[in-house]
Amino acid sequence: MKRIAAILSLCLPALSLTPSLHAADAKPNIIHPISEQRRASEVGNSGEMSPARPDESTASGGVKLTTFMKDSGWCWFQDPRAIIHQGKLLIGSVKGSGGGEALIGIYDLQAGKPLGSFVAHDNFDRDDHNSPVFYARPDGSILAMYARHSREKFHYYRISDPRDFTQWSAERRIDHTAALPERDQVTYMNLVPMRNEGRLYNFYRGFQFNPSFVTSVDDGLTWSEDTHFIKSEVPGYQRPYAQYVGDGDATVHVSFTDAHPRNFGNSIYYAAFRDRAFFRADGSKIRDLAAGPLTPSEAELIFRGSGVKTDGRGEGNAPKAGWTSSMAIDSAGRPHIAYSLFLSNSDHRYRLATWDGQKWVDREVAFAGNCLYPKEASYTGLITLDPVDPTVVYISTDVNPSTGAAASGMHEIYRAKATPNDDIKTIKWEAVTKDSKVANLRPIILREGKQRVVLWNRGVFKTFTDYDLEAVGFMETVE
Repeated sequence: MKRIAAILSLCLPALSLTPSLHAADAKPNIIHPISEQRRASEVGNSGEMSPARPDESTASGGVKLTTFMKDSGWCWFQDPRAIIHQGKLLIGSVKGSGGGEALIGIYDLQAGKPLGSFVAHDNFDRDDHNSPVFYARPDGSILAMYARHSREKFHYYRISDPRDFTQWSAERRIDHTAALPERDQVTYMNLVPMRNEGRLYNFYRGFQFNPSFVTSVDDGLTWSEDTHFIKSEVPGYQRPYAQYVGDGDATVHVSFTDAHPRNFGNSIYYAAFRDRAFFRADGSKIRDLAAGPLTPSEAELIFRGSGVKTDGRGEGNAPKAGWTSSMAIDSAGRPHIAYSLFLSNSDHRYRLATWDGQKWVDREVAFAGNCLYPKEASYTGLITLDPVDPTVVYISTDVNPSTGAAASGMHEIYRAKATPNDDIKTIKWEAVTKDSKVANLRPIILREGKQRVVLWNRGVFKTFTDYDLEAVGFMETVE
């Protein structure tokens, strides 16, 4: 197994190992003396608890917003950025000011109040790419993992107490130094269980700036050697961007690009990964992973971009460039892909691609409006899908989503029902927020049975290293 260094070892007792991801007799294994733990109540100003409060200034259609967490901030290429577990909502964040602490916000959904924010790592570069992600372990504890944005070769992680999510173990790290070439650093983390294999996957950006992974057979205590997963075919040192969604048992669905949209007119691709091999949506096999990382030309083409390569300097973007935003699978196990399309700095579109069992149905569904700032001209407010019912869609845009006409100038949240037969001509967008004084960005949808939690970043966003945001949203019961 891969070398694992405990960087805050103190007197940490050894963690007992569970034999597999689905061990039925897993016991709580992270109970340490209080002196060896950190509590959410100990984080100082970064973790000040504030009461949940409705925010009528951005409420629409009877929705009352709740502030789930202060000092929020996340990117969208690491997941799950938030989870519901044992009646608690956990949110990963990096503070957009000061030293940029990596934070874990804990909100009690049953009591309707925040329990505080735990500082997972001080001085974490003030970069929203670094925000923690989560995995609920069989013993009831939670694995939280985080990494810097192409600054070093480490992933950091902690494990919570199984009964108290305000208490966390000492920090440990996965050291990729021996595996990655000198030039390569790590970014992102996506935790996806494959129970049929007895493995937990961490998909990240590593080898040659490309999607890579490590795995764990003990629910995140130790990790395997690194594997190169997808390889860019664009000349130069390019970085495909990937979204992952798993069925929890046997398959991980992946949508990805050629490169960064600033550098290349991206197409959007799809592949399924199971049994250490790649497949198309119809189940036909592409090839085994043993033959090397998958290339875009081998995968299924969902949308064809311009294919124009730029030098990536200054402001602007490659023309007609797609960028993945969200993925979900429906009750039949069929994948749904949500992505954005750059036409100009002031004109982006949201699109959905749905596998209907026989073919991909790809269509435009909304106007996404203006970029968030010119240096990152493909940054939009984002589009996201309900993980149980992907026909429920939420977006953030600063224009009328149906016509593209100018609106208030602030990014607002909208929702709609979008079946495979719907496109921008038939979808009826409903405003969730209106008349906002600040932006509403990057929505996430969580499900726990019939409970749906929708949350997003609300506040001022200047760049991915300079923002003042809070996580707001609402809860509702789905019939």
